[in-house]
Amino acid sequence: MKSSTVKKIVIVILGVLAAILLGGYLLISGAIKKNRIQPMDFTQDLNLKKPDPVKEQPFVLFLGNSLTYYNDLPSVFTLLSQSAGYMPEVYELTEGSYRLQYFADREDEVGSQVYDALENYTWDYVILQEQSVTATMGEDVMYPAARTLDAMVRQAQGESVFFMTWAFKEGINIKLFPGLNYKETRAEMQTKIADNYMNIAKELDAMLAPAGIAFMRCSSQFPEIELWDEDGNHPSPAGTYLSACVLYKVLYDQSPEGLEYSGELDPQTAGKLQLIAAGIK
Repeated sequence: MKSSTVKKIVIVILGVLAAILLGGYLLISGAIKKNRIQPMDFTQDLNLKKPDPVKEQPFVLFLGNSLTYYNDLPSVFTLLSQSAGYMPEVYELTEGSYRLQYFADREDEVGSQVYDALENYTWDYVILQEQSVTATMGEDVMYPAARTLDAMVRQAQGESVFFMTWAFKEGINIKLFPGLNYKETRAEMQTKIADNYMNIAKELDAMLAPAGIAFMRCSSQFPEIELWDEDGNHPSPAGTYLSACVLYKVLYDQSPEGLEYSGELDPQTAGKLQLIAAGIK
């Protein structure tokens, strides 16, 4: 075969490959643009389910990952409650990077402890916290486990409280391959997380503690308060305190404004975070 013919064949093959790659790029790029979501109005009222009745000495179990145990949210919530005269008895089963799927699996090491806790003890509230990225997936991953755990909580005479977490500080920016990144702004990621938590809470007639929405409101009203740790994912002490204030507002149906306990924060900063949580309804 002549060299000129070989060159022509090579050129044709390269052209076809280029067309396939370009086509794939355009398809993926188009799909990404098509799936972009409109950020929600984070200032809207949420019509949250209220406790009935309010329990002054609730038994509370936290199920979550590092977003819950970072800065010890269960203890901050307990101390905040005690400063107002409530006396919750609080326990936690947490593990780094865990999903609700793992907690709902009896064969999982921590999941087996969850089954023991829900089958052998009674609870007033079980706080359910999903892993951040999993919380953007909803029906495919988050919901089946949420339904399983909620059924177990009801058997334990308790009520599920879905603890809506926050988006990454800088949103999502993932390199799919050279020249194409998948990006979501903080507002877009938070909208996905919020939608999924709100939908499953509504489906199961469960309570919802929307800390993620409180993060968005606080970032808008008090941008000087840093809610994220240096990694842009975990909460700072202020972020954990805000989360505790949201849980306080939801579980006791009371504003946390004026509470003396401020954790590691100065009273002025704590007061601003209390104000944000008080507006959640």
